[in-house]
Amino acid sequence: MPKRYGQACPVAKSLEFLGERWTLLIVRDLFTGPKKFQDLLVSLKGVAPGVLSHRLKVLEDHEIVRRHLYTDRPPRAEYALTERGAGLRPAVRALAIWGAQYLGGDRIVVHDRCGGAIEMAYYCPTCNELVAAAAASSRTTGAHAQGAADPDRRTKRSRTAGAGRQRLSHSPASAS
Repeated sequence: MPKRYGQACPVAKSLEFLGERWTLLIVRDLFTGPKKFQDLLVSLKGVAPGVLSHRLKVLEDHEIVRRHLYTDRPPRAEYALTERGAGLRPAVRALAIWGAQYLGGDRIVVHDRCGGAIEMAYYCPTCNELVAAAAASSRTTGAHAQGAADPDRRTKRSRTAGAGRQRLSHSPASAS
C-alpha cells in the first residue's frame, strides 16, 4: 500500500504513488513506447508479476499509464504513458543525472551533439531564461498571481535557503 505523508508538499504528494519500488522504472521503460506486460517483466528483471500488475494499476488510477487490451481471450494488455505520464520525463532524467553523478556506475546522460555531461537546471518559460536555485522559491498556487514578480514577498527562509548555491551562468539556448 502506498505511503501517505499527509503533507501539501508536491514532492510528498507525488511520492505517495510514485515512490513505491519499481514504479519509476516502469515509467522509465515506457518512455521508449508502449509495452506489453510480458515485455515489462523481461525488462524489469526481478519484479514479481503481482507487484508489476499492482504498480501498473496504481499508475493507471493516477492517469500516468493507459492500458489497451489488444486481445480479449485471454485478456492481454499493452501499456503506454499518458500525456501526464510523459510529463515525468524531466523528473526521471533528473534522477538519472543525479545518480550518474553521485552513485557512479557505467552510464551518464550526455548531450548528443558534443558528448558533454548534461546538468539539470530550473527554467522559467515566462522569462525564457534559466533560473538559479537561489532565485526560486515555493508558493501556493494562489500566490503566483499575487506578487509573483515581487521577490520581497517570499519568506526569509526561501530567500536564504539557497544562499550558498552557485548561480547559473548558462544562456537560455544552452537549456535545450
